[in-house]
Order: sequence, then C-alpha cells, then structure tokens
Amino acid sequence: MDPLDGIAAFARVVDSGSFSAAARHLKISKSAVSAHVQRLEERLGVRLLNRTTRRLSMTEAGAAYYRHCARILAEAEAAEQAASALQREPRGTLRISAPDSFGWMHVAPAVPEFLTRYPELSVDIALSPAHVSLVDEGLDLAIRIGVIEDSPLVVRKLAPSRLVACAAPAYLTERGAPREPGDLAKHNCLCTSLLPWGDEWRLAGKIGEVRVAVGGSFRSNNAEMLRVAALGGIGIALLPTWAVAEPLRTGALRRVLDAWEPPASTIYAVYPSNRLMSMKVRAFVDHLARCIGRMPYWDEGL
Repeated sequence: MDPLDGIAAFARVVDSGSFSAAARHLKISKSAVSAHVQRLEERLGVRLLNRTTRRLSMTEAGAAYYRHCARILAEAEAAEQAASALQREPRGTLRISAPDSFGWMHVAPAVPEFLTRYPELSVDIALSPAHVSLVDEGLDLAIRIGVIEDSPLVVRKLAPSRLVACAAPAYLTERGAPREPGDLAKHNCLCTSLLPWGDEWRLAGKIGEVRVAVGGSFRSNNAEMLRVAALGGIGIALLPTWAVAEPLRTGALRRVLDAWEPPASTIYAVYPSNRLMSMKVRAFVDHLARCIGRMPYWDEGL
C-alpha cells in the first residue's frame, strides 16, 4: 500500500466529515476509503478515528497525526504544481474572513494591487470580530489575531501584533500621565473584549509582569471605536500599534508607560488543509505578507 493513499484517505475523511463524502471526492468506493484508513491504523498501531453510527471524530492521536498529514499532502501537491501548474494564473473567487478594523485598515489596501496582478480573480471579504468556521461558511482563507488553538487549520504567521497604552494629549494634560501600572486604577481606561485578559490589563517591565484591574466610561469590541474614543480625549486605551500607528506618529495620541510592554499577540493567515496549496490562497497570503513586510510597516519609526 502506498503510504500516501492512507494519509490522503484519512485526511479527506476528516475534512469532509464522513467516509461517503471522502469516497466521492477521491472517486473511489466507500469500502476502499475504509480499507485505506484501517490499514493505516494497523500500520501505525493506533486508532485515529472514533466511529459510531451517528458520529465520526478524531482520537487524540488522530488529531496530532492529522496536522502532520496536512503538511505531507501539501508538499505532495506542491510538487505536482511545480511540475505542471506554476504557469497557470490563479482564477475564480477568493473568499476571505478578516477582523473588522484590521480588515479595512490593512487587508483592503492590499487588494487593488493583487487584483491588478491577477485579473482573472475576484475577492470577497467578510469582516467580522468573531472567528467563523471556514468550512461551514465556504471560505478559502481567514486573517486572525491572537492565540490559535490546536485545530485542523493550516496556520501561517504574518506579523506580531504589539499593544501600547496611549491617550490624547488633552486627557493627559487634564488627568496627568500614569507613571507606573498601578496608577491606571485611578484613570478612565477604555475597556474591550478584544483582549484575552478582559478588564485586567497586563504589563511587563523590569520587575516582571504586573496585572491591574481597570475600568472606565467606554467599552467596545472594535479597535477603531476605541481609537476614536481615545482621540476624543475620553481616556487611556490599550490598542495594537496597527490601529494607532498614525496618530502616535503625528502626536494626536501619546504613548504612556513606555517602560511597560503589554504581551504581544500574533496576526495569522489560516486556511483549511485541503486548500493549503490552492494557487489563489497562496498568491494572496504571499502578497499580504509582502505588503506587511518583515517588520510590519505600521511599526516603523515607533
């Protein structure tokens, strides 16, 4: 048995959710798919799938093995494309999900040049603060910020997402600038559900990490709303540099607590393994990575 046959059958069963759907995609019988997976399990000496009459799920070993399978199949598909498909242009519709503020500020500006380069492509971007299911929504690609939990999605890191505490000069003139993290408890802090720690801000300095419970008169789950509120002099915001780089450069916002750095998160491109080497997905991810740069362009000079 060719090891790739078992790997391909197993991965397709996981992607499609059933042996029948996998058989239709692979254009072989359901019994052949089942046999491939069974022989793979026998060769590995471990059960990869839990099978019942109503439900199919991966075992813990299966989930770990699946992540490696995705990379193996991607490399195999890449080898085929290198031999026969690299001369073809990406075409069709590329469906993308992106966080609302980051999407319009940094994904949308990359689209015109991309479409000029690939005129046979069209792009459909859905902006949402929530993580949507790529498979259920028929999406090719998602841009996500934060911690990526173990999942069958393929993940590519695009850039760090640094956070800064900042406020408008007018607010700081009126209320004074905090000199240490504990001072934040006395300030009007703009709160958000975008941070994984909620209303307990975390800042790291020479003495280690400090946690401060904060509160204030404004809350939003949107970075642009928080930026506008901070520019309006309402209070101190903890925001990613990709959202406030320009007002920090012009002085419309001033960074506070310079010696204290909040934990950074990461901006990722994620996509289903069965679309890993799709030319349109690869072309856009490569293009967006080039646009952002090795050091994100929004962090230059900060």
